[in-house]
Amino acid sequence: MTTLTAPSAQPEPTRHALKPCAGFGLGLRTPHYSDFLASQQPLDWLEIITDNFLVEGGKPLVMLERIRRDYPMAMHGVAMSIGAAGGIDEGYVRKVKALADRIEPMWVSDHLCWTGLGPEHLHDLYPMPYTDEAARHVVEQIRRAQDILQRPLVLENVSSYIDFKHNAASEWQFLAYIAQAADCKLLVDVNNIYVSSVNHRFDPLDYLHALPAHRVQQIHLAGHSDHGHYIVDTHDNPVTQAVWDLYAKACQRFGPVATMIERDDNIPPLPVLIEELGLARGIAANVFDRPAAPNDHKECAGEPGLSQTAQPSASAPAAQPAVALAQVQQRMHAFILDRPAPLDAPMTSLVADAAGVDTAQRLGIYHHAYRARLAEVLADSFAKTVLYMGSSTFEQHARDFAVSHPPMSRSLSRYGADFPAYLAALYPGNPELSELAQLDWDLRTRFDGPDVPALSAQSAQAATDGQAPPWLHGRSPLHPSLLLRRISTNVTQIWRAIDADEDVPEVHHHAPAKTLAVWRKALQPHFQTLDGDEAAFMQRLLAGSSIDEAANALAGTEVLPDPQRLGGWLHGWLEGAMLRQDQQQHRQATPEVAALATSEQANDVCRVTIYS
Repeated sequence: MTTLTAPSAQPEPTRHALKPCAGFGLGLRTPHYSDFLASQQPLDWLEIITDNFLVEGGKPLVMLERIRRDYPMAMHGVAMSIGAAGGIDEGYVRKVKALADRIEPMWVSDHLCWTGLGPEHLHDLYPMPYTDEAARHVVEQIRRAQDILQRPLVLENVSSYIDFKHNAASEWQFLAYIAQAADCKLLVDVNNIYVSSVNHRFDPLDYLHALPAHRVQQIHLAGHSDHGHYIVDTHDNPVTQAVWDLYAKACQRFGPVATMIERDDNIPPLPVLIEELGLARGIAANVFDRPAAPNDHKECAGEPGLSQTAQPSASAPAAQPAVALAQVQQRMHAFILDRPAPLDAPMTSLVADAAGVDTAQRLGIYHHAYRARLAEVLADSFAKTVLYMGSSTFEQHARDFAVSHPPMSRSLSRYGADFPAYLAALYPGNPELSELAQLDWDLRTRFDGPDVPALSAQSAQAATDGQAPPWLHGRSPLHPSLLLRRISTNVTQIWRAIDADEDVPEVHHHAPAKTLAVWRKALQPHFQTLDGDEAAFMQRLLAGSSIDEAANALAGTEVLPDPQRLGGWLHGWLEGAMLRQDQQQHRQATPEVAALATSEQANDVCRVTIYS
């Protein structure tokens, strides 16, 4: 490696100045929302998963706004894919910036990795080859991202299970060089260093001592799973003693650095995590209370170019000729999705052999993780469908779906839109199954849709100086979260029984099919079966008609033989928050419709039952 040269020594820009230590924090996870809302917790700060909040509205952002009033926050992303050969998605980075501008985090972080080749996104943290080409590319992408973010990017090291034959530097040399060349900060995941040190048989202290301490902004601690010949970063167990020991060394090396524990699965009660975080506080206090050893905070002498720092160990085989970054990622992508390898060059041909290491097994970790991750996402979005089908059957279909339908978005919250149709094709004789999945999906996607004010009964009946209220003649008056679905079975009864943990009724088929309305009232998704006439009227509104226009067109027909019928519907829609707040100017509506909207008569009509 001879092409890269050391970045010139220049003062760091002010916006890239290292922030003071923020103390000790935890990741903000949904099961703990109530704890944070109920009382102040003994934490200095919280870290959010950026991508969970890149939504249009709904409960996630409401909870975030409430909780951030009491705690400083850091943003931690998993989908920037800074190392993807195709470069960063500037639109995605702008969304990250918009969220950062909204919540004003202490810093914004992501991972030194790639997560897929557009337009498909595999949603795993894949390792980079440590080459000149990869280093130049990553540095350029970090600079682009920082220009958009208008703040420094903090990059985290990922755990890895394979080494590439053509690596010409160690991971820590690669990381240290990139941090200097791109002028970014580092998030040191101590657990990831330990995991990789076991998997690749290097000394984790070599890793720690190679990193520039002045660039370390944050430290992650987490648990892992030990599989004997290798370990996997899983975030589903407490921090192990080996990682605690390495954390003590990190404290010696980097000084006081904001530290947190990650827990993403098997999440315990908040007090358990707070108690575990106390161990980190104790270790740090013990380190900082004693006199520093001579080399505890010593910086590496200079930060030369990657070519100059890359010194393979005596036992390591010589690096093979470099393979283009795009080719490496194309082969890995094909391997994960069981597709033919590009140029008939399998992924195994790129992976370095090591004594006692089963290369196929190590690659299999990534192969399995992709399917397991997406099956977990689908199970979360289709919770009632899982219980109806059985978890084993559902998981197999979900894994198969993950291979045939890779995600096309950086957001996993919208992965699964085609799953109901996928089940319909698999089970044509069981329409209740795909209808149940569709109901699960519609409720899920109402959850974090745009925040649009609903028309209240008080606003609807407000005085308008003798004119008809504007919401009667406004186009598309229904709340934008509302959609209509045709159902041919008693799927709503099935869904309710599963939700209540009651015996599931036998399947009954509707002839003719019925219409189901699904929408969001405040922060809660709702659904309701409509009678045929009410559904026909709503369809006209969804097609763009105003209430006044639809009433005039359908007056005297089977749908609306009596204007009083519309009064009952209007009352139910207002009570159910199914109409949007109208911002248009007043206009004259049909007197009969205006009278129905403002009279007390509608209040005598039985209100619509809304299931939540």
